[in-house]
Amino acid sequence: MSPRRCSLPTFRSIIPILFFTAALISVGSKLMLIKVQENSMAPTLFDGQWVVVLRGAGRIDPGDIAVFTSPLDHQLVIKRCVLNSETNPVIEHGWLITPWGRWYLTGSQWDRIYIENGHPDGSLFMVGDNQFQSFDSRTYGYVPSKNLIGKVLLPGDHG
Repeated sequence: MSPRRCSLPTFRSIIPILFFTAALISVGSKLMLIKVQENSMAPTLFDGQWVVVLRGAGRIDPGDIAVFTSPLDHQLVIKRCVLNSETNPVIEHGWLITPWGRWYLTGSQWDRIYIENGHPDGSLFMVGDNQFQSFDSRTYGYVPSKNLIGKVLLPGDHG
């Protein structure tokens, strides 16, 4: 029987492995997987569906879906941004009207939007696509930017 030689990997063969590992760690720290826990975003997102979130996505624009901590109970919440500090609310006959939909407002919700119209920079008005099953900014007001976790990446989104 001939002795088997055991060769150690060369430095040149380790570099791609190190590069790949570093890339995985970098990407992994920016992405997180969140399970939707309610139907407030139906028909866009459903209870039990998993979504990929780009952490620290920076700017969230009206139309984006984002994850944030609720200003009331600090639980993770997934909602659509419809107003930011650069957009003014359009309310007609008790409806908040945006390019992403219309949301019914009670009298107190309507008052809240107008009272908070001078909301702090970076705060967002977040609502559920399934408006009659969504507890959102219509009730708890604008969400401070410090509560944002990241942007939900839907198929076709490019960050």
